[in-house]
Amino acid sequence: MNGRRSALLALLAAGALALSACASSPSTDGAAEDDAASQSTEDTGTGDSGTEDDGGDASGGSGSATVTVDGETWEYPSYLCVTGYENTGSDVYSFSSTAFTTVDGEGVQLLVDARDDSGQDRVSGDGVEYQITVFDTDSPENPSIDVSATGTEGVTITESTVQVDGTFTDLGGETHSIQVDATCN
Repeated sequence: MNGRRSALLALLAAGALALSACASSPSTDGAAEDDAASQSTEDTGTGDSGTEDDGGDASGGSGSATVTVDGETWEYPSYLCVTGYENTGSDVYSFSSTAFTTVDGEGVQLLVDARDDSGQDRVSGDGVEYQITVFDTDSPENPSIDVSATGTEGVTITESTVQVDGTFTDLGGETHSIQVDATCN
């Protein structure tokens, strides 16, 4: 379990690095649209940064999410989404999102990712796998929640929303009922 958590944290760190690189990179062609897209990845923590996700850019974290795993629900006041291989910093993750919240003094992180290793940069279709992870960031030795599950159905990703409603299987073969209702803009 610690190896999986380390891998997830490494992926999150890589995504954050990719987002910060996008935010600090000047536009190479001078187009105002590209400038706005690169600036939209900045998250100042105020919940009001960013622009609407246009299917290839990053949302600044001003969205929100409600997540239910096996009957237990968490509310996330800020939700960050990136779409496209270039924005996720990966050649297999076509969509990646993250959110943090605190419940009873414990940090709980949400990750929803779409994995498309076909090279087509898709968020749905044959061969796309969804990974939903909810875990306690403060107590890895005795977590209040630690679910990392995958599936190929039950997820709808649009330019500004993420909807999850299905049963997903974790690495140990246990199934989990997971619902996510999130807005990326």
